[in-house]
Amino acid sequence: MASQALNFREDSKQRIAAWSLAAAVGLLVFKLLVGLHANSLGILAEAAHSALDLLASALTWVSLRIAARPADANHPFGHGKFESFSAFLEAGLLVATALAIGDAAVRRWMAGTAAVMRLDAWAFAVMATSMAVDGVRARYLRRASSAYGSDALAADALNYSSDIATSAAVLLGLALVGIGRRWQVGWLLHADTAAALVVAAAMVGLALRLGRRMAGVLLDEAPPALSHDLRQALAGAPGVTEVERLRLRRMGSRYFVDLQLGLEPASTLERAGQVRQEVAKRILQRLPEADVVVETHPRAQARLGPIEQVQAVALRSNLNIHDLSIYQLGPALDVEFHLELRENMPLAEAHDLVSRLEAAIRHEVPGVREIVTHIEPEAAKVGPAALVDAQDVARRVEALARSAPDMLDCHDIQVRNSRGHLALSCHCSFSDVLPVSEVHERVSRLEAEIRRELPQLFRITIHPEPKSDNRR
Repeated sequence: MASQALNFREDSKQRIAAWSLAAAVGLLVFKLLVGLHANSLGILAEAAHSALDLLASALTWVSLRIAARPADANHPFGHGKFESFSAFLEAGLLVATALAIGDAAVRRWMAGTAAVMRLDAWAFAVMATSMAVDGVRARYLRRASSAYGSDALAADALNYSSDIATSAAVLLGLALVGIGRRWQVGWLLHADTAAALVVAAAMVGLALRLGRRMAGVLLDEAPPALSHDLRQALAGAPGVTEVERLRLRRMGSRYFVDLQLGLEPASTLERAGQVRQEVAKRILQRLPEADVVVETHPRAQARLGPIEQVQAVALRSNLNIHDLSIYQLGPALDVEFHLELRENMPLAEAHDLVSRLEAAIRHEVPGVREIVTHIEPEAAKVGPAALVDAQDVARRVEALARSAPDMLDCHDIQVRNSRGHLALSCHCSFSDVLPVSEVHERVSRLEAEIRRELPQLFRITIHPEPKSDNRR
């Protein structure tokens, strides 16, 4: 679907360029015939300008066809910059044509004689027609360049916008020559030559504006306003602590965005992937056709404790650990944790992986004396189970809970049979203000009492909740 939309945009740009090319041909022929008929340097200067417009329109049409080509081995970012390159060439052609027109006008001016002109309705009609056609073309091309982000169409729109002013100058020159003849004002007879100089000066000004703009694109100049806008959009992205690098590169109507983001410390690979997707989504909301590359890495905090350091090492290794305990023995630390690995992983391979993890922990956590790792299989699939009617088990668990300190009640007791193993789960209520550490201690004691009383249970899961909980 995206490829079809892109092809439609490229076809639309090429159709617009072809329409502009046809209009340039018509104006060139009209101006050239009338300029020769009237012997007007101003109209001939406009004909030369239209010839340049014809060449520019042809260059635009060709450049759009080349820019639409997909990326290849020699052009990994695509051919979009050929649009900007063609617009830059157009600026050079403007300067060359303006110098030729200016030279002819200056020679006639220095000669001190006004050319014999034939002023009739055709001379005025051609300039009025030129202004009308250029006005329609400029407005249409300006809208198209904005909609499709095309440098080539934008260059044509800017060119034709300036053509309106130069045509008006030529039209004014023709009118002044007519007034000079009627009222015998000699200096007004040079107005046509002056109009040609105005056309040349306008072309140079247009070339400078166009050249400056396209040079910035060709030299990968990033628009400051767009960079600021993108940084503002990413400022509140979840998980992003800092936008360390934001680089923009424009290729025709497309932008290539290169981002380097700092994430929250100890971010998992899965979390980093989620952040990259969210960031890319925010970029594409502002630049729908952008090619976005996001690089992420966790930001290190200034002072991480041993527990956070061990967890960070495991997360960077994409390993899941739990039941982490660290004991202080004088200046040394003893570390214990459970590590989940694939259930079908051979013990030798698992032991090598554990050895590498322990070596990384010793390298990053100072003072570690001993590490004990308990290996267990990770839950690879959902196991089948059935509820067991174990009223006797429930009564005995309730009795043990009533004798446990600070435990207010025990409810939702269930027993499941999964592959011959019995698993018990229950909910226990405590005071709302009891600290988590003390709650965990009470729950652990109750679990130990249940295991002693009911050794047939393979797994026990106790969920603590505050007495004020109203979700039941």
